[in-house]
Amino acid sequence: MKWVTFISFIFLVSSTESKHLPRRSRDAGPSDTIGHSYSEIPEEDFKGVALVSFVHYVPNITYEDMEKMVEGITELGKKCAADEHAVPECAKPIDILIWEELCHKPSVAEHYGFSECCGKVDHERNECLLSHRNATPGSFPPYEPPEAEAACKAFQDNRLKVLGHFLFEIARRYGGASILVHFHAAAQYEEVLVACCQAEDKAACFNKKAPAIKKQMKQYILVEKHNCLLLKKFGPKHLQTLKFVQAAQKFPKAEHSVLHNISQEIVQIHEERCHGDTLESYIDQIALTKFVCGHQDIISPKVKGCCEGILLHRPFCLVTMDNDDPPAGLSPTVREFVDNKEVCQHFAENQDGHQERFLYEYARRHQEMSPQSLLRIGKGYHDLLEKCCQLESPVECLSEGEAQLRKHIADTLEVIRTNCELYANLGDYKFQNALLVRYTMKAPQLSFAELYQYSEQLLAVAAKCCPLGDDKKMICAEGYTDLVLGSICLRHQEHAINPKICQCCSSSYAFRRECFSGIKVDDGYVPAPCAPESFTFHEDLCPTNADVEKEKRK
Repeated sequence: MKWVTFISFIFLVSSTESKHLPRRSRDAGPSDTIGHSYSEIPEEDFKGVALVSFVHYVPNITYEDMEKMVEGITELGKKCAADEHAVPECAKPIDILIWEELCHKPSVAEHYGFSECCGKVDHERNECLLSHRNATPGSFPPYEPPEAEAACKAFQDNRLKVLGHFLFEIARRYGGASILVHFHAAAQYEEVLVACCQAEDKAACFNKKAPAIKKQMKQYILVEKHNCLLLKKFGPKHLQTLKFVQAAQKFPKAEHSVLHNISQEIVQIHEERCHGDTLESYIDQIALTKFVCGHQDIISPKVKGCCEGILLHRPFCLVTMDNDDPPAGLSPTVREFVDNKEVCQHFAENQDGHQERFLYEYARRHQEMSPQSLLRIGKGYHDLLEKCCQLESPVECLSEGEAQLRKHIADTLEVIRTNCELYANLGDYKFQNALLVRYTMKAPQLSFAELYQYSEQLLAVAAKCCPLGDDKKMICAEGYTDLVLGSICLRHQEHAINPKICQCCSSSYAFRRECFSGIKVDDGYVPAPCAPESFTFHEDLCPTNADVEKEKRK
């Protein structure tokens, strides 16, 4: 998985020109019906989508009750695919029929406590089901896969049942994750089963390969939570600007208007998922994936390879594909945004539109820059216009922007260079110790386990990004660091850390990394009194295991 690309572009392919793309809020057409949904993907994938949807709505449902619902809606899909007029339900889209299936048996709805929702219809029923799910999320122990030999025997006997149970178990534990993340994890699990069940030492193979599935899934979910945090803290407009910049880097040949509409639709998809509506989010993701594949001429010819794959695999393929090449003959600079005498007039008439046009032209030319740095450049350009356009002769003032731009880029690269040099000189162990000290001073309220985790993640950033070339290093370093800082902000949202962390997490997303760097020490922190027993040395102070000894030193 190309994580540099994934971080900067997760779920970018979410829509485009709205006049072409049917959404749930518009009138349903033939392509929205359950028969069409059933016929466009393999039956086992259709069942998987239904399975995850039912479990997301009712996490504590039994596998047996869920299985009956899946069979019911699958039979309906099969019937409607064969004859779109077979029954009145064939005219309905899959989301409404999922809600109806949940309420099909009053005794089941009563048993799981959502019978009041069944008195409502369509989207009101959906809102009620989501509210019920959020009020009773369920609590499940960590998923423990079966022993290797038993898993291989079960997989050999009934592949679909094994994968169905896996989807069921992860869907009830990660109800807020998108449906496609679950499908990706299930596909990886099947790959592990295929490989390890042929291995001589099956258990050793599982122990080596299986943890990576959980790790990667948690990484995907962290990115999704991070987008929800940005949406909550800074609002749809800010998230739309971020997605617009990412889209301009990804598809530099696409027109500004197309990318503007893409970014707006992406925000709606994130709003649906962050609201807990993973089914609606899935439907819109698939719809826009089909749109992108059907409009390669206006978006990018590079999507062809992804669009030839299985429908449910296309979104991840599109997300992780390399950026398209910029158009031939694109000028290296965007001087028309400072040298043009009409700049201030354009800014006065439409501030947001003018700044977005600047970001579009700059981002498509600079695919080596991180989206966060582009947002900072955009803010700097906005501030420059506000300052210069008040003057009688703004052109000379605007020309200062080029020096400011160079300084910002140089400062960002210097931070990366300094940390990479420190990593190269100290090595893994000492570099993590330095990070541990640095972040303990910033947030001494955090436990050692938390600080160790964050320092370990930042160490991984250095190990992954520092060896990269200049065309990837900034995107990698700022992207991964942004996720670690996002994790700290998510922790702060759950349990407040300190006012300085609060300021960095709330004031500006674009400048969050700079804000964290500016915290040297939490001078408002009052440590607990030093107790003599803290310095009691036990017999196990010097363990024989070198890794355990290093952790004790930390």
